[in-house]
Amino acid sequence: MPELLDWILQNEESFRKSRLPSLYSDLSLQRQTNLDGYNANIHAWQTALSHAALAGHLPSSASSPSILTLQTSEQLLSALSSRQYGRPLGLGAVIDESVRSGKMIPRSDFLGSKKSIYARSWVPSPWSLLSWGLKTIGLLGEESWDVHGRLRVGELVVVENVERLGGEVLSRQESRAQGVTDRVVSREAFAKELASGIGGTEGVGLSEKDVEILLKFLEREKQAISYNEKVVKFKQPSAARPEPITQQDVTIASLKTLISTLTLQCENLSARISSLTITAFVAVKSSNRISALSALRSKKLAERNLKQRSDTLSQLEEVYTKIEQAADQVEIVRVMEASAGVLKGMNKQVGGVERVEDVIEELREEMGKVDEVGKVINEPMGAREQVDESEIDDELEAMEREEKEKEARRVKEKEEKEAEVTRSRLEEIARREDLEETEKRRKVEELEQGIKKSQESDSVPNEAVNQLDASTKRLSQMSHEDDAAGKTHDTDGMQGVQKAVAEGSS
Repeated sequence: MPELLDWILQNEESFRKSRLPSLYSDLSLQRQTNLDGYNANIHAWQTALSHAALAGHLPSSASSPSILTLQTSEQLLSALSSRQYGRPLGLGAVIDESVRSGKMIPRSDFLGSKKSIYARSWVPSPWSLLSWGLKTIGLLGEESWDVHGRLRVGELVVVENVERLGGEVLSRQESRAQGVTDRVVSREAFAKELASGIGGTEGVGLSEKDVEILLKFLEREKQAISYNEKVVKFKQPSAARPEPITQQDVTIASLKTLISTLTLQCENLSARISSLTITAFVAVKSSNRISALSALRSKKLAERNLKQRSDTLSQLEEVYTKIEQAADQVEIVRVMEASAGVLKGMNKQVGGVERVEDVIEELREEMGKVDEVGKVINEPMGAREQVDESEIDDELEAMEREEKEKEARRVKEKEEKEAEVTRSRLEEIARREDLEETEKRRKVEELEQGIKKSQESDSVPNEAVNQLDASTKRLSQMSHEDDAAGKTHDTDGMQGVQKAVAEGSS
């Protein structure tokens, strides 16, 4: 499979296997029977050829392929031939439609035209009217690129690729500084800058034909540059049209080119010096005195040459810096001059200091009138009655007296609530003390009964009975006494009684 067709099949979605029979058929018949299918196939071929050209895959007779043009020849048909479907029978119709719609333009017409490719005249010329009439009656036919199944030899500019590349160039220029020296570049440097990575495709550069087509497009269609055989000059961002190229522009472009060349030479000499130094060390290690001396001699010559180049480069860079400063100063003075004219015109409209003073005085007078009108508006409509100060004092005293009475009532209510709470707490304490007294008496009675039973049965020793009797008396005495620290009673007597009872039981 040819390289071009293989690339198209891999990268173009429209060239699916199911669509190949339709794409390789005779499109002139589809135009009569299936207009939608015809337009879809035409568009698919146009897109594929444009992308293939931008990627550098179109066949070319030149050493470097063009990415902005399409060469029509037998070689193109062979590069698109398929083993299964043969040659594309409708390629001639594709090119005819592309030329008719302006998507492809013969290279000679593109470069030789004085008018923009986007210009459309609403008033037809006599020749166009005559041509249309002759075509209508069949005396004049359109020249087709399909000649009995072969393509007419020619070269067409692919407008889509030119527009894309032109947009990239202008976007790149807009991102840079816009001084005079920044907008001037040699044609050689312009082509070198676009040597790789064009249109997002790595390793594909512009041929000399492409550079000429691109420059013509930027000058005529975009009106963004002025150029000649040596210099390319971009327009100012605020200008409507580019300025013509002057001798100063030629000098600046030549100086920039020379600085770039010397910079490259210095880099090469530095690399050569490093290489010769390594060679000399290797020769010394291998005891090759002759090779070491030769490498050192070459190194000295390269160092001397590098110093000369570096000195020259420093001088040229200093000159270029001064030119940049001078160009900036010219621009600054131009802006200042224009600003002075603007200020002069504005001051003339103001009319001088005396007129300003008159305006300020008149303004103050009118503002005073406004203040006077405001005072009149704010005055009461009728005379107000005099306010009796004694009435105000009486009303204030009544309000204060009422407020004191309210405060006294609040204090009284608060005290009554606190007294009620205290009374409730005392009643609760008394109730608890009665219960405790009752409980103590009950326990004393139980203990006394227990003592009597123990004495009757003679089962309790005398010492235990005496201890139980003493505890009982003590408990009886404590029932009539209150503890000052919280109304609590000593439980030692109770514990002694319980102990005595326990011992008597045992």
